[in-house]
Amino acid sequence: MEVANYCVIAGVSILLLLGCLLHLIENDTFSAKTIGRFQRLIYVLIIEIVIDCVFAALEGHEIPSTILYIMKGIELILNPISAFLVFDIFYNKKVSRGDKNMNRIRKMMVLVININALLQLLAIAGYHVFIIDNNNMYRRGPLMPIYVALLLFMIVTLAIGIVVYSTKTQSIMKATLFSFTMLLVTSVALRFFFPKKNYDFLCIAISTLFLLIYYSHVTLRIDPLTKMLNRHVYARLIERIDYTTIIIIIDVNHFKQINDTYGHACGDQVLKNFASIICKAYGQYAYCFRTGGDEFCIILKPNVFEKLLEETPNCDVYSMAEGLMEKLETLIGEYNMEKGEYSLLENGVSQGYGIFYSHPSEATIDYNDMPLKEVLELADQRMYRNKEKYRIEHPGEIEPNENHKRIGVLYKPSRPILVEEEDT
Repeated sequence: MEVANYCVIAGVSILLLLGCLLHLIENDTFSAKTIGRFQRLIYVLIIEIVIDCVFAALEGHEIPSTILYIMKGIELILNPISAFLVFDIFYNKKVSRGDKNMNRIRKMMVLVININALLQLLAIAGYHVFIIDNNNMYRRGPLMPIYVALLLFMIVTLAIGIVVYSTKTQSIMKATLFSFTMLLVTSVALRFFFPKKNYDFLCIAISTLFLLIYYSHVTLRIDPLTKMLNRHVYARLIERIDYTTIIIIIDVNHFKQINDTYGHACGDQVLKNFASIICKAYGQYAYCFRTGGDEFCIILKPNVFEKLLEETPNCDVYSMAEGLMEKLETLIGEYNMEKGEYSLLENGVSQGYGIFYSHPSEATIDYNDMPLKEVLELADQRMYRNKEKYRIEHPGEIEPNENHKRIGVLYKPSRPILVEEEDT
């Protein structure tokens, strides 16, 4: 009866994972690489469950104990690898190349996987994580607490890695992430306190569903090209804003000429580079959006307006708004200095701002009783006025450069910079 219950729980867990696989087959939102990584994770989990279920069925029977040692050893080696495969879903080698935090987390997880593999091999020298006794029954070994500690470390490290990724994409779902992490911790606890049960795999299967929900949420929120928040999220946020904030609308000058001269693939690379500059300038205290084409928008997060105002000389709100726009101009200037003629942002950007006051009594005279819709229109008008002024002052077209002839390539003789396809 014990084995029957074990198999039922294992069957339900596998059915949940197969449901996730079916969802992935019909999924047209994730990239092919991401779907492949999810599938790889699910296959490994199913293998673990099958091995554990077969082990439970064979336990206590007259078979060579070596078979049981090998089966359980494979399962214990795969457990931390599963956590690493989850992290790998959020890790993109091309995007994370310069991300020290993500690279450090990945290196730590690889180290733990290797330590765990060595831990299992110590059984050869008589130091066991688990023991198969003379009756072919499973018992914990003296090194089991070390194994559990390694698993918990992997889970915590995994959660930190997901937070780092989600913070960069401005898409963290705290409740869902917490539920996912707690399910994994619970699975370890259940296996530790109830070694003869397999409720842990049921928790892992459910946590995989939470992982799919979480990643789907991230994917639906971000613009696939720039990894900024998309227009849909922008529209929803505009409906909910009930706090005092500054809205800045940004447009790349002469962007159409970049597309016409070098091709749309090259224009896409320019937008990705510019999006990185915007996030560097405002990512800590503002929501950063790509609202369409070469248009971007930033909206200060709750309570940031008051904090920045206190840091502004004479608490002048106009100086604060101008300072925010100047910060972006400064970073663009630094980027142009670094890349020279290869930046393709030498024409800069046009910006316009508006201030929305949640309490009209606090508003300055020119913003008195101005609803959010009018604030957005004002910011847009200011941006287009600055854009038109720039066109009049700089009517010349971009002169093609010999180094930019290949469509989609920003080529510098010492180092070619290719447009790379990134995961969604």
